[in-house]
Amino acid sequence: MPISSKPWNAVPKEPGIYAMYGGLPPRTWVAYVGQAGNVAQRLAQHLDRRSSSVATGTSAVGLNVDYVAYVAWWLHPSFRDKTHRLAAELVAFRVLEPALRSRGGIEQSAIDLSEDPQFASDIKALLRGDPTGKYQLPALPDLADRMADLEARLKRLEGLLPGHIPDR
Repeated sequence: MPISSKPWNAVPKEPGIYAMYGGLPPRTWVAYVGQAGNVAQRLAQHLDRRSSSVATGTSAVGLNVDYVAYVAWWLHPSFRDKTHRLAAELVAFRVLEPALRSRGGIEQSAIDLSEDPQFASDIKALLRGDPTGKYQLPALPDLADRMADLEARLKRLEGLLPGHIPDR
């Protein structure tokens, strides 16, 4: 699946597992893996409000979200159950090998489920397949290019207006 720069509001408000990637394809790495009851809300907490513990710089190890290139997420009906979601996150740590892992308290039931061979196999297959979605964060050079394009288009449109005096 190619990286999409779909609008932020297209990120699902559903339970899921997500990974934040640094670098640009083909040289990317998984910077962080987490789970959320509402993926859109959690990513907004990390990337927009920067109010999550991993993004605030209040701990010894953190995530500099300015260097996150894109985010991928995986949804599954079983993720509505918190224990399943926490167990899937543990499997995701093993599969995706992030530089940084969420530090939330993991219940023993989630640990046990993550070690169940059938559950682990199902989640590994999910994570090794295409993610449910991806969101590419806008980078400064991309924004500068888009701004220059918009300015050129505006100039052409202004030239079409009757009585318009061209710039000198």
